[in-house]
Amino acid sequence: MEVGYGSLEEPVPTSPQQPQKDQKLLKNGNNVEKTSGKAWGRVKNVLTRRARYPPSIFFILGTEFCERFCYYGLRTILVLYLTNWLRFSPDSATAIYHGSSMLAYFSPILGAVIADGYIGRYRTILYLSVVYCIGNLILALTALPPREKIGPLIGLFVIGLGTGGIKPCVSAFGGDQFHASQEKERTTFFSVFYFMINVGSVLSTFFTPMLRADVHCIEDTCYPLAFGVPALLMFLAIVIFIAGTKLYKRNPPSGNILGKVLRCIWHGLRRSCQTRGEVREDKTHWLDRAEDKFEESFVEDVKILLKVLWLFLPLPLFWALFDQQGSRWTLQAEEMDGSMGSLGRLKPDQFQVLNPLLIIVLIPVFEHIIYPLLDCCRLPHRPLQRMVVGMSFGVLAFIVAGLVQIKLDAGKEAPLATGESGITVINTIKCNISLTSPFYTGNISTHQYAGMYRHQSGSMSMSAACEQDKTSSVTGTFLFDAATPYRIVIMTDSQGHMTLKQFLDKRTKPSNGQADVSVVSNLPYTNSSQRVRLVPMKGKEVAGTPVYLNISRDNATAYTSIEPAVYKVSLPLQSQGDTWKDQAGLVTVLSGATYTLALVNKNSAADFNDEADVTVYQGLAENQVSMFLLVPQYVIITVGEVLFSVTGLSFAYSQAPNGLKSVVQAAWLLTTAVGDLVVVIVAEVQLLPSQTAEFFLFAALMGVATIIFAIMTLFYKYLYVTSSASGSDTDEAGLVDEDKEEIPLKNKDGKQA
Repeated sequence: MEVGYGSLEEPVPTSPQQPQKDQKLLKNGNNVEKTSGKAWGRVKNVLTRRARYPPSIFFILGTEFCERFCYYGLRTILVLYLTNWLRFSPDSATAIYHGSSMLAYFSPILGAVIADGYIGRYRTILYLSVVYCIGNLILALTALPPREKIGPLIGLFVIGLGTGGIKPCVSAFGGDQFHASQEKERTTFFSVFYFMINVGSVLSTFFTPMLRADVHCIEDTCYPLAFGVPALLMFLAIVIFIAGTKLYKRNPPSGNILGKVLRCIWHGLRRSCQTRGEVREDKTHWLDRAEDKFEESFVEDVKILLKVLWLFLPLPLFWALFDQQGSRWTLQAEEMDGSMGSLGRLKPDQFQVLNPLLIIVLIPVFEHIIYPLLDCCRLPHRPLQRMVVGMSFGVLAFIVAGLVQIKLDAGKEAPLATGESGITVINTIKCNISLTSPFYTGNISTHQYAGMYRHQSGSMSMSAACEQDKTSSVTGTFLFDAATPYRIVIMTDSQGHMTLKQFLDKRTKPSNGQADVSVVSNLPYTNSSQRVRLVPMKGKEVAGTPVYLNISRDNATAYTSIEPAVYKVSLPLQSQGDTWKDQAGLVTVLSGATYTLALVNKNSAADFNDEADVTVYQGLAENQVSMFLLVPQYVIITVGEVLFSVTGLSFAYSQAPNGLKSVVQAAWLLTTAVGDLVVVIVAEVQLLPSQTAEFFLFAALMGVATIIFAIMTLFYKYLYVTSSASGSDTDEAGLVDEDKEEIPLKNKDGKQA
């Protein structure tokens, strides 16, 4: 679950030790400005206008809701779009998914620099929102046939620039709308702002997959609609934002603090190299050499900042794991059964809604129950300790994901080897067959099948004889390509003679948790082709849109993906092509399975009265592992997020000097971008033999990073701000124990308070 961030300029003039609300910060486990729990009760006050909010705030909140709905909506279905529609491999789709996420977390730095140093927040939000909307439009339009890959990639790139560019500006722009006397209103605004992020995330994550799968505008999906609705919401966000233009309070650009920090570091490095060998007692740190160009107090602040950023080095690994909820974990859910009984079926990409829902529940639980208990036990009660525990939860989550993947792999069919063909023999006639072939010799009962058999590819002959009528037999020779599965179907021709037909088979799992169906027709229609209708049923009621498949005599349709359901099979009357006749019996198809439906004339070859025997032959078994087996890893990673992300950003904010807290936000965003880069590298290198091995690799990497970070924390000395007004050293951050060494920060004049 993503949180909002302020601008890279020092954000809003909150109290000295209070971080912003949109950062969902906690200090030492206790809320500084609550973003949950009782704070959600403030939402009602905002919406009912009981609080004295500037009218412009409601336009900003509406803009944020629409933008977050847009972003999470397209992200939810992205990996399935890349694999199932654009035909990218799972590894390439994962790399593209995390590459676009990396851009979205890198470009906020560019957006903040533009806003703070050049054109201000209002114009930055407006201009980059238009860029964002154009990217959404490109993505939606290129989802229309024919399939092409360049357009969607361009759309994702433009979206990454737009969403990342406005990320650091919207919340801070909202804070700008309040007067100095409205500190309480500003505080509650950030609670409501974070609430809008969560609501947009939950709604879009739940409903966008329904637009993708339940609306069949192109084949069995509707990606243009699924991307088009978020694009419409982004357009609505722009309209709402512009509508409040006359009400906004706009602060002029105040300077690029990030650029100043980078210039100070660069100048210090350069001067340190130039004066190498010189020994000066007053220049003990390499950054002290920058004092000839920058104020001493600013240099001291940068030195303190670097100590905090040093702790960030192992942190990208957590985000590398966390962000795989939308990629690897969604692909994992695709192999599982999402059945919820009478409530229907949960779609693989819908399962991601669990994270924002858990965030809404867990943050108040931690604030009001878990953290107070931990404070009483004093373990782990300090921020760095909690971050280590949060990282450990990330390790545990991926161990659980690996164990789930082992269970999934156990039920998978091994792929065909090089030089090997797969052969399944299906008997559709009312006769027990004696088959003789290089791969199988034996009997196949009527309406049964034998296989799948693996045999060396190439040309081979086989013969089949009816045991009830020894004069009825047939011999055929077929060519079998390497690494390709086939079906040999025993049927009768128009004269009633036995014949063998060869069709391609499918031995890979259907995507999206659907079922794949192919229809073999032996019906004596007078015209060359006809249609069969599959109607989804719930009891005696029609439960969805019918599926139509074109069939022809003695032929098989290509496999078509359909929703798991109970279907009624209907055939058109020969005399009235627009009238359908329901066939006896119902066909049940299950998630992840493949089926061959054989339609055979119920009567003799010369007598066809629109009635057929419908026989179902199941190829691959259905998904048997429940999707709800993913719940533990989602709960564990979300608990880890609360301990790691919320506490970590609060710690970094409180430890950085007041004038450089915004730079910490930039560095925190970069840890997410670097984490996504790690996933891109692992996915593209493709050195691991299985997804299980990759999950355990990430768990091991996270374990190593956790140990390194834990060791680094042992040498970290907590910093705190002194109260110059009272003249006494006060641990206002609430981070330092009495038995620990403490280092007070300095005032702006460079002197210790």
